[in-house]
Amino acid sequence: MSAIPGTKSFYGWPLLFFLWVILGINFALTNYGMSILNVYLGDELNFSRSALGFGYSVYMLMTGLPGPLVAKLIDRVGIRYTLVIGNIMLVLGAISMATIVTSPLMLVLIGGILMGLAHSNGGPIPVQASVTRWFSRRRSIAMALVLSGASAGGMIFPSMIGYIVANTDSWRFAWWVIAGLAVISTLISFFLVRERPEEVGQYPDGDAASSGESAPVTNGKPRSRVYQTTEDWSVHDVLRAPAFWLLLCCSISVVASYSMFLGQGVLHIRDLGHSIELASYLFSFSVGSGLVARLVAGYLGDKIDAKLLWVVGLLSQGLGLAIFAQAHTLVLLYVAVACLGVGSGIAILSIVLVFGNWFGPRAAPFVFGYGSAFAAAFGALIPVIAGILFDMTGSFIPIFYGISGLSILTAITLAMLKPPRIARKAGKLA
Repeated sequence: MSAIPGTKSFYGWPLLFFLWVILGINFALTNYGMSILNVYLGDELNFSRSALGFGYSVYMLMTGLPGPLVAKLIDRVGIRYTLVIGNIMLVLGAISMATIVTSPLMLVLIGGILMGLAHSNGGPIPVQASVTRWFSRRRSIAMALVLSGASAGGMIFPSMIGYIVANTDSWRFAWWVIAGLAVISTLISFFLVRERPEEVGQYPDGDAASSGESAPVTNGKPRSRVYQTTEDWSVHDVLRAPAFWLLLCCSISVVASYSMFLGQGVLHIRDLGHSIELASYLFSFSVGSGLVARLVAGYLGDKIDAKLLWVVGLLSQGLGLAIFAQAHTLVLLYVAVACLGVGSGIAILSIVLVFGNWFGPRAAPFVFGYGSAFAAAFGALIPVIAGILFDMTGSFIPIFYGISGLSILTAITLAMLKPPRIARKAGKLA
């Protein structure tokens, strides 16, 4: 299955749809399954909020911490089999959540470690690496379209999960539905994913010839004003670049906002006097607003620097968190959730584009994997810290305000960064 006989049209576009479905199932069902269904699990089994927060934090940690290992797995077995492995883990994890998780320890082992590994291997890291290989000139819109699969899943599945629980009175049955959808994602990964354009006799973007490293040139002038490196970055070169580490630091506030909202947002909404069912619909609303923002940013990202879009996303997240902290009315709650959705949608897309554009396709699996590990290591602490603070003080408000301030400070820092160049030794330059 290394080629598609008779293929004439660019396979990148149908591949984009297959990756869209895979990401929608894997990303949304792991994230929102853990976020929403853990509340019902905690109520039934009398888990403390710190126990629930710790389980979700381990999950968040495992979605990113194994990133460098996922990059190595991609190098060894390819994107296709990495996706297959991750989605098989999702099948096993969902079945286990429905049947054997009865203690905080089992929640950590299954919901935290196994479900996190399912996400890291079967979701964003290999999907983003695949889009970076298949697209250059149209990378921004292609990335926005494929990442909209996570948004579409986020619009559909939280409401679906809430509906299933409300009508069956069984959160365990919802996990069985998730397992069935994960089987579909596994089959698509195995039969329809291809590694790179050269495998089917094509080039990035479907062009007659392309290096995949830089924007095409017409009459000596670049077609796009968006920076894309023309240098061949290796892993060693990336690790030596200060800009790489600064970008990783800038990604922390994005993950912190995201993990706090998903990890403790449902409980905070209930504390504000609203229902869990409303929280499920608010999750869908947040993702829907993020989807629209991400598609707009995807269109703009092929025309203007994605770094500027990232700054806008951070500012929107900061505003949303500040409002969400004390959103006692429905109007404030919807405004806060919309700001969070728009900010996350723009920021997450922009992170991927900036890393891919600044360091190139060759380093993409490592950059995405290492970036996920670094961000998750910090983002995973947020639900735990928030749970402990709540158990001590009875309030999530200080954490929401703190992350809001961090987002604004990060936006200022990011605005001053410039694209890096590969550091050459003086002897080699001479």
